[in-house]
Amino acid sequence: MAEQPPTVMLAEPRAASVANLEGELSALWRSASEEPSTRDALTRSCALTLLVYVESEAEGREVNDLIGAVTAQNPCRVIILIGEPLGSPPGLSATVSAHCHLPEPGAKQVCCEQITLHARGTSVENIDNVTLPLIVSGLPVHLWWRAGRFAPPAHFDQILRVADHVMLDSARFPNPEADLRMLAARLETGVETLKITDLNWARITPWRELVAQCFDHPARRPFLDRLTDVRMAYEAESPRVLTQRSQAMLLTGWLASRLKWEFAERRVEGSAEFFVFRDGEREIRIEREARQFDGAGCGVCFTLDLRADGAAPATFTFSRGPDGAVVQTRAEVPGSGPVGRTVRLEVMDEVAILNEELKVVGRDHVYEEAVRMAARMVASA
Repeated sequence: MAEQPPTVMLAEPRAASVANLEGELSALWRSASEEPSTRDALTRSCALTLLVYVESEAEGREVNDLIGAVTAQNPCRVIILIGEPLGSPPGLSATVSAHCHLPEPGAKQVCCEQITLHARGTSVENIDNVTLPLIVSGLPVHLWWRAGRFAPPAHFDQILRVADHVMLDSARFPNPEADLRMLAARLETGVETLKITDLNWARITPWRELVAQCFDHPARRPFLDRLTDVRMAYEAESPRVLTQRSQAMLLTGWLASRLKWEFAERRVEGSAEFFVFRDGEREIRIEREARQFDGAGCGVCFTLDLRADGAAPATFTFSRGPDGAVVQTRAEVPGSGPVGRTVRLEVMDEVAILNEELKVVGRDHVYEEAVRMAARMVASA
């Protein structure tokens, strides 16, 4: 990954009048233009509006630390929305600042504006009225929902109507099964033009690619129509247990929806959970289990096993250990010995994934179908 240019703040974030935020931004730039050190060295840049929603002041500080690396690749006006409906005393406060990226020698610093709105108590109901006039006209609007479950309150409706793209992260869902159901319901009733993507879906892209590549060869494709058992296992105890639970659900939804399987029932046997599908007369069982792994603890160990039955059974195995960066694959098919390989995964952090998501064009119908399938699987959970 290319090294990011260093980022500095044009000035310390300063309190601003909520009623005159555009004027406050103009004053910020005017102040910079009057400084001898920055008078001819700055240029404002904006290709989109990035709205970021968080649910606490601490999360707002986390985002503030990340935004510089986002604007380095995607110059934008950033509006951080901190909504605390139970916060007190009620009120709405704001700060303005700018992130500047140090240039190559002789070049100007590229600077991007940041507005932070902090709403407490009943003031959260007015956050849309303050936010909408701040959106840069004529440019794409992206909403980064960096909260828990995706359950925007009614006062967010106007913001959702103007957003071209919503980026959420199912790794943050406190209850992946219930929250995926809620997301699927919103996909069914949401605005047709609203584009939703998921950072956690992007994290499992390498796994989906590995599985697809395993069946790329024409000689292996018939095994897809003979799959009868799929097993997914992830770490039972780790800081990322909810992340992995969500990933297992999305992988299951992806596999079943791509292969046109019909969901039949859900079974629980001890610590294992089975999802039963049918394809004509064939029954397919997908097992999801949280278990112990040697050397685990970081929430990266994961195994995926697929078995195709018949007169000549075949197995396909994918396994990632505690290093988190390498997947061991193994295929055992009739007529040849076991074939294994080691694949190094590109592990991207949150900002790197977000920067890629900001480049996505169009709706991800494959993701939406995977979410709908996952929701059907846990409809009675």
